[in-house]
Amino acid sequence: MARDSQDPVAAEWVVFRDLTAAGRSAEAIELAERIVAESHDPRRVAQALIEKLVGLINMGEARRFGPLLDQIHGMLRDAPDPRLIGEFHAMVAHIAFEHGSFGKAMMYAVHAERSLRRMNDVNLAAVDSWHDLASAYSLMGFHPKALECQREAARLCAAAGLSPAMSIFIEAQVRAALSLDQRGDTDGCVRHLKSLIAASQTLLPDLVVVERVPLRYAAQRLAALGHPVTLAVPPSTQVDDQVVADIVRLGDACEAIAAGDPGKAVAVLDDAPRAIDILGTAEPLRLRSLALTQLGDLAGALETERAILRLLTAEDKHTRDLFAASVSARLDQDRLRRVAVQYADQASTDPLTGLPNRRPVAGFVAGLARRGLNAMFGVLDLDGFKAVNDTHGHPSGDLVLQRIAGIFARTIRQGDLLTRHGGDEFVVILPGTSAAGAEEIGARIKAAVDAEDWDLLVPGTPVSVSIGWAELTGDADAALRAADDALYRIKRARAALPT
Repeated sequence: MARDSQDPVAAEWVVFRDLTAAGRSAEAIELAERIVAESHDPRRVAQALIEKLVGLINMGEARRFGPLLDQIHGMLRDAPDPRLIGEFHAMVAHIAFEHGSFGKAMMYAVHAERSLRRMNDVNLAAVDSWHDLASAYSLMGFHPKALECQREAARLCAAAGLSPAMSIFIEAQVRAALSLDQRGDTDGCVRHLKSLIAASQTLLPDLVVVERVPLRYAAQRLAALGHPVTLAVPPSTQVDDQVVADIVRLGDACEAIAAGDPGKAVAVLDDAPRAIDILGTAEPLRLRSLALTQLGDLAGALETERAILRLLTAEDKHTRDLFAASVSARLDQDRLRRVAVQYADQASTDPLTGLPNRRPVAGFVAGLARRGLNAMFGVLDLDGFKAVNDTHGHPSGDLVLQRIAGIFARTIRQGDLLTRHGGDEFVVILPGTSAAGAEEIGARIKAAVDAEDWDLLVPGTPVSVSIGWAELTGDADAALRAADDALYRIKRARAALPT
């Protein structure tokens, strides 16, 4: 098993961890950039780039991560380390959720967990990777999964002989407790927060800044609910993490409520430069409701509680919709596997989508010729795909291609040939079909693509498909050229339309 003393990359991770845990993400980013500039080791560079990504997330720099994600993705192809892959996927899950792509966040979280379960590392770096996945699950509201990841971190922590403080992950436990209060179970929230504080008392000397801040918030929140506790955690200063700053701001509102100054609490919440959702999107509303109640504005408090209910109901519906979409995607993937098996003996399967690649086309066309069948040859090209890669990075582009392949596979008929021709271009051959029949099938394909909720996967970058058709009379290359020409005419005509 890998130990820090045997693995210099894992040892370097400890340096990053110390900076990040102290809320000094700007310094962690500087260190990462120095390593990238000087090192030719893909594993070391991949780790440094991931740490740069972590630093940018913690500093709340809402920028397009696409180029950085692509750079990390490329490095991990050369250094397929399960720990680093798991860590990367956990970070992308975090980013996807912050950008409103709940579906993509869940997919990356699952990928992260699978990778981490394959690693053999028993060290602080491995503990932190489970910690970061717990954070992603916790942010998405999957609190039991977050606590399960924390238990994995605690198991590794004990195996590595590290202090239990290294794996406690207080933020996830606070968030899970607050979710109870936000949903009306205030007594349950109080019990959980008191239990957390009692269990953490002996660990206080070993807790880092990013653990002390949410622990202090637990005490502040209990005081705001009328259940003060004694906890010797001083305020944290000189940190550059937006995550820490957001929790501190919410803590200021709690302290104002506990001190009987609800007007100040409302002012603190109103002065927030942006929405604070680090402890759940409903948390600022819940604090506002407590403050308004204290002010005697019962109508305002009631309306705020109704806003919380609407928000949480919408989140629950979103989760149910995602579950339905995931079932649909699973059925599509089953269909793709059946298609892949059909052509497996030709060693011609596209590894990304599971579809046949272009190699089976010649044999399929020859078979049609032997049976004296004409066909329609279609070239399908995605619209807006470049924007997906530019905005969200190639890993997200790969997810779109996999989803598109599933949609195509369930929309065509048994006996048709669907292949991935390269990039975002697909080819479909429809035996015994007229031009009118091909247009009808094409309309069905386009409607299925348009009906997909792409905002769940790549928010703000809609995906659609254009299809060019040509008659196939035995010469596949000629049909491909003719269908390409038809596709080009469609796209050119669309571009000429006034906007």
